[in-house]
Parts: sequence; C-alpha cells; structure tokens
Amino acid sequence: MRLRKTVAGLAALTIALTACGSDKKDSASTAAPTTAAPTATTAAPAETTAETTAETTAETTAETTAETTAETTAATEAGDTTVPPPITGGTGEGGEIRLWLNGGDTPDEFVEYAIGEFNKEHPDVRVTFERQQWTGIVEKLTTALSSSDSPDVIELGNTQAQAFEAAGALQDLTDKKEELGGDDLVQSLVEAGTYDGQFDAVPYYAGARVILYRKDLFEAAGLEVPTTIDEMLAAAKALKEANADTANFSGMYLPGKNWFAALPFIWVHGGEIATQDGDTWTGGLSSDESIAGLTQFKEFIDETSGAPKDGDDSKDYIAFCNGEVGMMPAPGWKPGQIINPDDGCPDMEDNIGAFAMPGLTAGTTAPAFLGGSVLGISKNSEHADLAYDLLKVLVSKGYQQQFADQGTIPALKSLLGDVSGSESAVAQAQASENTRFTPSSENWASVEASSILPDMVVAISGGADVKEEAAKADAAIEEILNG
Repeated sequence: MRLRKTVAGLAALTIALTACGSDKKDSASTAAPTTAAPTATTAAPAETTAETTAETTAETTAETTAETTAETTAATEAGDTTVPPPITGGTGEGGEIRLWLNGGDTPDEFVEYAIGEFNKEHPDVRVTFERQQWTGIVEKLTTALSSSDSPDVIELGNTQAQAFEAAGALQDLTDKKEELGGDDLVQSLVEAGTYDGQFDAVPYYAGARVILYRKDLFEAAGLEVPTTIDEMLAAAKALKEANADTANFSGMYLPGKNWFAALPFIWVHGGEIATQDGDTWTGGLSSDESIAGLTQFKEFIDETSGAPKDGDDSKDYIAFCNGEVGMMPAPGWKPGQIINPDDGCPDMEDNIGAFAMPGLTAGTTAPAFLGGSVLGISKNSEHADLAYDLLKVLVSKGYQQQFADQGTIPALKSLLGDVSGSESAVAQAQASENTRFTPSSENWASVEASSILPDMVVAISGGADVKEEAAKADAAIEEILNG
C-alpha cells in the first residue's frame, strides 16, 4: 500500500525533478565527473544542464537539459540504438541481484571490479549490471521500484534522491552508516541520502563547483590565484580594468539566473537557504548572515561582471571562448565543454586554470555546492542482505580509489588527496573538503522548478533591494517546503 502511494507521489514530482538537478554533466538531474565510460551509453552532455533550465537545472548537473550526450547523439544519428549487454558474474545457484548505474560516469571496468570482489564472498550469487540512461530515469525508477521485479541496488542523482527517500522506496541504512564509511563519507551527499533523520542512500561519487580562470589574462595582469574572497574580488576588478577594450568583458562572469553562484557567498558568511525545526521550515535568505553574503555577491556582479543580468550560464563556455571571461564559477566538468570541437575552443585548453573558491581568510575555502550521486537498496529487493554486501563493495576504498585515480571525486573524504588529473579535478577535490547541499526536503524540487532563487538573483542583479528580495524568496520557499 505504501509503495502504491509512493508511485503516485513520485509521478507528481517527475516534472519538477527533470527541471532541476545537480551538477551532473550528462543528465538534467545531477554533477558528474569529467571521465566517461568508454563503452557507456552516455558521455559528456552538450552544454545543457539542469542549472540552465529552471536552474535550472543540473549542476545536477543537470543544469535545459540536453542530458543526451555526444556519444548517444552520434549513435542515434548513425542508426545505432543498441544498449550494451549486461555485465554479469557469479553462477546464480545462490540467487541473483541486479545493479542499476546511470550514464557514463562509471566505466565498465569499475563494475567488473565490484562484481569480482562481491563474488569472492558470494561465488554462487549472480550479479547483473544494467546500465541506465539519465534521461527518463525518474520515471523508470518510479515504475521499477514499485514492481515485483525491482533492481536491488540503484544510483540516484543527489537532487532526485529525496523524493524516493520520502516515499519510502529505499531500505533504511541508518544502523549501517558507520560500516559504510561514517564520518569519512562526503558530507553534502550524506545530506542528500538522508530524509527525516533516516539514512537511506550512501554517497557514490561527486563533482564540485570551482572557479575557472584564464591563465594568460592572469599573467598579463600580474595576478596570482587569490587566497581569500577579498583577493578574488580585487583580481576580478583588475581583470575587468585590464580588458576594458573587450565588449561585455567580465572579471567574474555572473549571469543573473545563475543562483548556484550565490550559494557559497551565503554559506561562507554563515547563512542558510532554509532551516527545519521539527516539521516546520523557515527561510534563511533574509538573515543577517545571508544578507552579508548576498551583498558581497552583488558587489561582484556590479563591479566585475559583464554577463547578462537576466541570463543564465547555459552559454558561459561561449563567452569564455570569445575572450569575454577572466573568471567564472562552474561545475568541474566545464573545461571539457569549453574545449569541445563543435562550438567550443580546443586551442584554449592550455589557458584554462581552476581553483577552489577561497573563504574569508587565507587557507580556507568557501562551502561549495556538491553535485553527484548516491546509492540505495530498493525497498522491494528480495535479497536485501546480498544487495547490502554489493553496496559495501561499491563504497569501499578499493573501489572508490578508481574514481580518485581517474579524476572523479570519490565518496570518501580520506581519498580526496588522491584525486589526480587536470587542474579542475584537483580543484574539485579541494573544494569537496567543504561542501553543502540544498535543503533536504522532498519538496525541494518544486522550489527549483518555481524559479524562486534565479528570480531573486535576477532582481538583485538589476538593482533591487537585497533584503526585500531575500524576504520575498523566503516567504515563497516556506510556502512550498511547508506545503
């Protein structure tokens, strides 16, 4: 009976969930790492993410959402819509469990490692891995999780997870949290996997927002990578002044609808989007701390940004390629989009630098929004104990080390120092040590779909009173979260 209600509730959220999301590059729902699986059905998406939609969306990654990827598009145009065959292991004499992972972020060799480790303990249990696409995954999971043929272990984008958790579609993992990683788990994804105090989904991998910059413009202006927000503001002003002859140049590129860019400023000053006391949510954007952050953010907009005040960041990579950007906040996968050969600028690759957004004092970072994925076990799993043993492998240090080695942010904080690869990957790892997430409510997707936050930032960018706009946003957020 409860899952029947779950289906109805999730169906009602489907539109909202596809309009908002995380920072996943190949979905309109969540942040995805920069490396795609060689044989995966999805690759790095075109510049569309859920942030861009009503975001938004994706940073989750989605950020208007062409979650379709270059790889999928190419295959479709070639008439090849073949889905890769499942990866399997184990004899099956002791039962079978099914693993669903989404998009191209988990290479096949990672899965083969996981199945191999699992079968060392359970050689008679067959594991079947079926790669899913991010496009349409909410609808597909809504159906699958309420059926008698449910997959056992599933991947959810961080902004999708709350709806499934609230609906009771996942097994309770609260008493297993310590065994799955405990305090070593990346905190903001722990928040995404927790609903009403119950831990239902464990972090899988992540992608953080960082600051990208033009190395050549920094060098020409005699600038070093800033170590505080004040230094970053000074650098943005210096870049704008040094490039005054370039039309629409931004020392820091901040289009009005990019509300994700405002979050670190709010958080670093101690502010919140909203807080919960019991069953009641209270908006936090008009608090003194949040106003301090939004006021500082407005200073960046007023004094350093030449981006459209009512625009979004869906084409920020075009502005970067056109020489109109000195710095810009962006998902960690953004460099790949900048240098894409279709409408990007491959020749710019050597001039793309990245750093974690600094905090108020040197040696600190501002809290970063972290997109990514979590893993859960279906409430309808017929082999929950076996599914849990597979889940343990997927978040183990041996498995997660593979993500670190390929430049993807792992689920374990103890491995962040092992992240290797591009400057962006290293900057993401640093940013991931201090991350935050949007309010943990099953109604949050409706907040994003309503465009409350982008509307607030657009109004502030256009000169409206910061406190008045924050108060209006608080009232609208409270109405939805408490609705």
